Amino acid sequence: MAGRRADKITCGTGGSRWLALSKRCYCMLGMSKVSDGNRSKIEIIAEILRQLRVPTIRTNIMSHCNMSSAQSGQYLTFMRTSDLIRTDAIRGNVTYQRTEAGREFLMLYNKMVLLLDHGVSAPSLM
Repeated sequence: MAGRRADKITCGTGGSRWLALSKRCYCMLGMSKVSDGNRSKIEIIAEILRQLRVPTIRTNIMSHCNMSSAQSGQYLTFMRTSDLIRTDAIRGNVTYQRTEAGREFLMLYNKMVLLLDHGVSAPSLM
């Protein structure tokens, strides 16, 4: 779901967890399509990392981040090879969890959002 107010674009899928980025932020990141409401790859990665506060199965990630199986597979594979997440097998289920690098990525992402737009309240890490 996406909405638009004045010079800000809001996007998110997790109930009250909304991330607002100004047009200036999108321009600085080289993202040209501001008005279509689509999330950038970096926003999707940050959203997935926010969901991985505790070990989480893939279907929960797909549901909370509004992704298809194919999309989640691509992102989770990329994030695993980039050492942002790790997998564990708990009671026969594969779970995903943030690594220290994933926590650092999310912290830096939140700082970047705040630096680019002082009117934005970045979602918390925990």
